[in-house]
Amino acid sequence: MNTVENICPLCESNETARILYLKIKNFDNSKLYEDLRINRCSYCGHIYNELTPEEFKNIMDYYGEEYSMTNIHAPEETGDRPGSKNPLTLKRYEILLPIIKRHVQTNARILDVGCAMGGFLDYLKENGFNEVYGIEPVVAYVDRASKNVNNVKVGSAESVPFDDEYFDVLIMDQVLEHLYEPRKAFREAKRVLKKGGYLFIGVPDAARYRETYFFDFYWFLLKEHIQHFDIAHLKILAESEGFNLIEFYHKKTPMMSETMTLPYLGAIFEKTVKENLSNKNEALFYLGNEMERYIDIEEKRLRARRKFISGLKKSEREVFVWGLGREFLYLYSTTELKSIIRGLIDASPYKQENLTLDGKRICSPSVIKEANKSSYVIITAIAHKNAIKASLKNMSYEGDIIEL
Repeated sequence: MNTVENICPLCESNETARILYLKIKNFDNSKLYEDLRINRCSYCGHIYNELTPEEFKNIMDYYGEEYSMTNIHAPEETGDRPGSKNPLTLKRYEILLPIIKRHVQTNARILDVGCAMGGFLDYLKENGFNEVYGIEPVVAYVDRASKNVNNVKVGSAESVPFDDEYFDVLIMDQVLEHLYEPRKAFREAKRVLKKGGYLFIGVPDAARYRETYFFDFYWFLLKEHIQHFDIAHLKILAESEGFNLIEFYHKKTPMMSETMTLPYLGAIFEKTVKENLSNKNEALFYLGNEMERYIDIEEKRLRARRKFISGLKKSEREVFVWGLGREFLYLYSTTELKSIIRGLIDASPYKQENLTLDGKRICSPSVIKEANKSSYVIITAIAHKNAIKASLKNMSYEGDIIEL
């Protein structure tokens, strides 16, 4: 592992080490960065993506120009899309609601930070909470959320457009892992919360990445997730900014399908009077050791993928790929898959109309009618593999289907 010149976003130490580097290509003209650099802080043990300020600015552009549009126009109405009220999203809301009710009354003034399409705000209103507010940096999401909730503004966790001590509760569910400077979010939360107010945080639990395998390096392929927290690092960050940990809990919540589960970490903090400058302890370094085990396992899987794709290339049969998301871009970038593709297929009209890859357009599933009997279809949208297989059956596809 090479020592790098970089600053830890939690403790501001420059004693950091690179633990993973992958180059993952994006769709043409995407603003999302390609060089995936995962670092571990040698002082506090925090795990984070090394980004330049320009790369983070480009992520924000990506949210507005690509990510939000893909989600708003997604053909599937089942997955856990940001701020939707799809069935899988509602399962996450159903976990959070009783925890909120355990701590506050329905007359509490609540701010949902990063409310996306506003589904959780609408859900809170349906369950008796009347003073609900939302902020969201993506204008397209704000416009969507405002159709059902009046009090939605453009804003972010680091810049909340409300007065001091205005709220009883702040909710940052699936937000903190996206932030370049998470400490600023805690400072803003402290500013706008009343004394004794509550901060509810939900993040992917990095300590359980290895337990919730979905696809190789998947929890790092979510490139917009640039901070990787466990409870020890959430706690030390919160305490240093004037919050006291009340409780935390672990869940597994479905994402794009029932079989694709998020290792969910929830924590509730209370605003206190002063900061608690905790000393670092051994618990902070557990996460780094767990990350090394996770990366070692995934690197072995990658070697097996490369061997398998190389075998497909030697067969000289035509290959179609169906489902163009993170898994596909990973394989396209790290194996020989690029050199054997006959057609790129995705059911999303948005992707068909707006995205290309190395100049190649994305086709609708109807292109599979051109495939011969000796062809392969590789399903790379893992969460949707059953639906894709059903479509292939309905289209009387006679070639071989490969599920990754």
